[in-house]
Amino acid sequence: MANALTSTCCVVLAAVVVVYAQRKSQLGARIQYENIGSDVTMQCGSLASDASVSWKVNGTDVKAQHREDGPRLILMDVDQGHNGLYSCFQNPNGERRDQINLRIGRP
Repeated sequence: MANALTSTCCVVLAAVVVVYAQRKSQLGARIQYENIGSDVTMQCGSLASDASVSWKVNGTDVKAQHREDGPRLILMDVDQGHNGLYSCFQNPNGERRDQINLRIGRP
């Protein structure tokens, strides 16, 4: 009985830690609102125009139709499927430089 209770407590505690970590990572993100069908440009912080960066959305590589221009990510013809937490990382060391919580909708 005590072993099952201990296991349950560990699972609950682990879930709380994961939720807390996700919330904390999103708190530093700024929110960018854009209209459906538009092209969206996101700037990676205040990096110079010749900075080399890589982008991820919700922790995975950006697969949507896009273009990268130095520290800028340009998404074309966005829809609600583009909503998410975009993070940019400065190359070559991979240090996260900025986060943008992109929200697509209608005006």
